[in-house]
Amino acid sequence: MKPYRNLTELGQARRLRPLVWNALQQYDLPVARLRLVTNEMNGIFRVDTTRGEKYILRVTLPQGGHTRDHVSAEMDWLRALASDTALNVPRPLAAKDGSLVVEAGGPGVPELRLCAIFSWVPGADLGDHLSTANMAKLGELMAQLHRHALSYRPPDGLELLHFDRVFPFTEPVRLFEERYADLFPPERRAVYEQAIAWVQTAIDRLKASGEPMRILHNDLHQWNVRIWRGRLSPIDFEDLMWGWPVQDIATTLYYHLNDSFFAVRDAFQEGYTRVSPWPERYPGEVGAFLAAQGMMLANFILEDPNPAWKIQAPEFIARIEKRLRGLMDQYG
Repeated sequence: MKPYRNLTELGQARRLRPLVWNALQQYDLPVARLRLVTNEMNGIFRVDTTRGEKYILRVTLPQGGHTRDHVSAEMDWLRALASDTALNVPRPLAAKDGSLVVEAGGPGVPELRLCAIFSWVPGADLGDHLSTANMAKLGELMAQLHRHALSYRPPDGLELLHFDRVFPFTEPVRLFEERYADLFPPERRAVYEQAIAWVQTAIDRLKASGEPMRILHNDLHQWNVRIWRGRLSPIDFEDLMWGWPVQDIATTLYYHLNDSFFAVRDAFQEGYTRVSPWPERYPGEVGAFLAAQGMMLANFILEDPNPAWKIQAPEFIARIEKRLRGLMDQYG
């Protein structure tokens, strides 16, 4: 049998299918149909039941700190949001034994995978319906998540990631390794190092502020939000971690660093302040975490084994350098 890591994305998805059926045996669901949605990162499958219900089953990729503790915290927060707020979030489905996370294996998949089932969230990607009005709604949505997270606490004993360093995920920092020296000539490396110092200073100021950390979605970009009849629904909470609101805001705004950035930011801020005060303490604080997001993505592209990412790495690293220069010129 061909090693799993050597399979194409579709080939790996075919291997995951028996694993998904094994996971489904742990739920009380009369399955009528199982369909692959995507296997670009996690394995995402649509489950239709004989009762006419629709669910999403996610097979979590065992990378990026997505441990059982991490997925359990994700499920618990979603359950709390569904119970405590009017937000339309994916609702976790409990297995027969009451657990919100199960393990399953399958032939040719080298390890057990964590699996979870969520209610189906209708709509289209917000990324296909961008407007200043919808960006204001997105700001309002993030503020509602932040307000809930202010008093929410995950179950005791769970070890979760903390955004208290420039690279908070579990992957090693690859940026300046010798094998990538050709991607980081001295002038470019100096830009990255200056940006790292800038971000660390911003983190140190947050830690010294006395404001407690709270759970963040940490990936609320326009492709992780669904829009249905004008209403926004957040999805894909798997990168949640402890942090501060300005970090969450920067992660969202990073994907709008183009000619319309200031209009997008102003609309987002207007929506956010409908619910909560804008949390930026000084000019450029969000800018520092825009830089942090760029560098995390640069490190991710070097760490990810996908050959397609490797081909894009030189152009991607250069583009991030240009963004870092622009951010530091404007805010640093």
